[in-house]
Amino acid sequence: MNRVVVRWQALGLVGLLAACAGTPASPEQRRLAERRFLEPFLQNTTVVCERLEIEMTPNFHLHVSNPGHDKRKQRFDREQKEALVEKTWRNMTGDRGAWFTVTICEPPDPTSPRRGATPKTTYTVMNEFKLRIRERGEMTLSARAFGNIVIVEEAGSKPREPREFTIVNGVLKR
Repeated sequence: MNRVVVRWQALGLVGLLAACAGTPASPEQRRLAERRFLEPFLQNTTVVCERLEIEMTPNFHLHVSNPGHDKRKQRFDREQKEALVEKTWRNMTGDRGAWFTVTICEPPDPTSPRRGATPKTTYTVMNEFKLRIRERGEMTLSARAFGNIVIVEEAGSKPREPREFTIVNGVLKR
């Protein structure tokens, strides 16, 4: 095949992809994309960190838990911005009893008689948890655990201490 034909075929493919970019995703395509974004969180991983930031779109609302709030030890702030809700939980005492637990997993199926542990990622947050919910834009589910202390224990492996533990839209950043 000569270069001109290959070049025109490549341009045609780019044009086709660009034309398809404006078409809405089917429910099946959306379900598959959500599953791809969730997959790295469904590995039975435990993370202990000083700070955690999660950014998501509302379709992941049932997958991400919100910690409780003890007014004597913790502070909770909610800020509404344009197309964004930002919730922040802070440990005001520094006590272990005021740490936060956040879990990302498949929501339980209320119609299923099967109960038990589901694969998940559990974060224990010592100081601050910030949850950003993007009300518009492209689908997203990202989590960043960071601070002076980050300990990650993945299923079947020894704990390790990376500088941070980040998962962005289905990709674990190493």
